[in-house]
Amino acid sequence: MRSQSDLEAILDKTYAALLRGDMPLMAGLAEETGALADGLGRMDRGKAERLRRKAERNAALLQAAARGVRSATGRLAEIAAGPQLTTYTMRGRKESLGSMAPPPLHRF
Repeated sequence: MRSQSDLEAILDKTYAALLRGDMPLMAGLAEETGALADGLGRMDRGKAERLRRKAERNAALLQAAARGVRSATGRLAEIAAGPQLTTYTMRGRKESLGSMAPPPLHRF
């Protein structure tokens, strides 16, 4: 069936877009994937298993990308907040002791 081959091709394109970080392309491919998946009929077990593996592979990459975006957002927020004095507790946990005032600027 043609839509099965189309869906497999879109899953492969999505994988490549995930590896490149091409967010605009992934958004369009997500819509296409949904439309094709809704129109799938019966298929043989081998084809269904191959589609499932590719979909799971893409889902794992999407989850990793989302974790990376959240991590980067958090780091940018830390940088924007300014310098902070940070130390570690006896148990090895990071602890912030507060913001450090920037050194005063002097004119000579």
